[in-house]
Amino acid sequence: MSTVQSCLRTALALVFAIVVVAFVPAAADAGIKEDTTWICKPGQADDLCAGTIDGKSNPAPGEESQPLGYTRPDDAPVDCFYLYPTQSEQEGPNANLDKDPPIRRVVVQQARMFSSVCDVYAPMYRQVTLQGRQDSHNDAVETAYQSAKAAFEDYLANYNDGRGFIMLGHSQGSAHTARLIQELVDTDPELRERFVGAIAPGANIAVPIGEAVGGLFENVPACTEVGEYGCVIAFSTYSEFPGQQAAFSRLDNGYWIYPQERFSADSYEAACTDPARLDGGDGTLLPLVNFDYLTGVPKNGETAAPWSSQPDYYQVECKRQAGAHWLNISKVGLPGDSRPDLGALVADGSNYHVPEVNLAEGNLLTIAQLQTDSYEKEQARIAKLQKKLDKLEAKADKTAKRRAALDEKAAKLEQKIAKADSAKAKKAAQKKLKQNRQDAKAAKKKLKKLKQKIKDIKAELG
Repeated sequence: MSTVQSCLRTALALVFAIVVVAFVPAAADAGIKEDTTWICKPGQADDLCAGTIDGKSNPAPGEESQPLGYTRPDDAPVDCFYLYPTQSEQEGPNANLDKDPPIRRVVVQQARMFSSVCDVYAPMYRQVTLQGRQDSHNDAVETAYQSAKAAFEDYLANYNDGRGFIMLGHSQGSAHTARLIQELVDTDPELRERFVGAIAPGANIAVPIGEAVGGLFENVPACTEVGEYGCVIAFSTYSEFPGQQAAFSRLDNGYWIYPQERFSADSYEAACTDPARLDGGDGTLLPLVNFDYLTGVPKNGETAAPWSSQPDYYQVECKRQAGAHWLNISKVGLPGDSRPDLGALVADGSNYHVPEVNLAEGNLLTIAQLQTDSYEKEQARIAKLQKKLDKLEAKADKTAKRRAALDEKAAKLEQKIAKADSAKAKKAAQKKLKQNRQDAKAAKKKLKKLKQKIKDIKAELG
């Protein structure tokens, strides 16, 4: 291995998510309640996700380097809520809320670029540390989840303001994200209306084999179409068959920190949604890495354009074999391509769990934008239908009142006819009553049509 590759391996290993399964006692402190500490929050003075998103490509042979071209919207239409993976090096099974360098590093690498799509909210949470246990659900896991849940509930109550939202995570962060969806979003129709989607790789999210809906969630599906929103992106990345004892991609063993029992591998599998297809692409990944944050938090601040992409180097596809369901990664293998194999430098053999988010970051940004566009389009359609419904209901109310007035007038005319003291007066009242009945009939017919239109629109609105 060259000196450059050795340095890259050391540096990149510090960047990406790590899941460590250690066997040490866990603390039973799940009931602790704290005010949310935000590492990313729009308008906050030390918003880590507000830093630079500029950079350039490391192009394929024969191509020229290009600026990445990511920009932030003046008024992002949706929010993102992000939970970082296992990074804390603190002693004990659960971290405090200090913004330690390993946390800052991974937040920049995984979450910051999403500010090109959404307003990013990233709370500190009392995650299971590298010293804690993640071999199963336990007290430390529950403490971490309750901390993340409190932050999410704080976000919904005090910052969301009825906006659409995307949930982001990786590894431990993805598992907590999945449980938040299961317990809070999947069970709440009103919240699901604002759920734009979730990106939660590396958490073994269970779905029925070959199906998109069911398993861990009853209503929220895995994404299957380009631009589909209200669904979940989930995958575990390997460069070959993961094997019978793989930590990820299987449900019969491996990573499972949910409080419920494992799903039967006879009927269920770990979800695999291909980010290189769901972005509308051809199966190639677009890695994105901030090189200023490779070895830690830069002491003298960031350079103006620290981000780099590496297009047309990796290709992926979802595969199934012997109980495993994974995102298979391989090189495109362009002639003369001597660019570094960044993923292999950090991967654990064939297991690409550690770098899988940043290797697909460009694709995931595109997916998030497509989901946002679809959500906005649907909200515009709903708003148009609601406006039409409001007008129809106002017309129906006016027509109903007119019909009631005609019925009341008819009753008075009938009394007038009965009391008429001359043939002329009786005839005049009968003429008015006839016209009144015609008007009432027309009003009744109009009201019936209006009610049917209202019913149709309500059905369309769901």
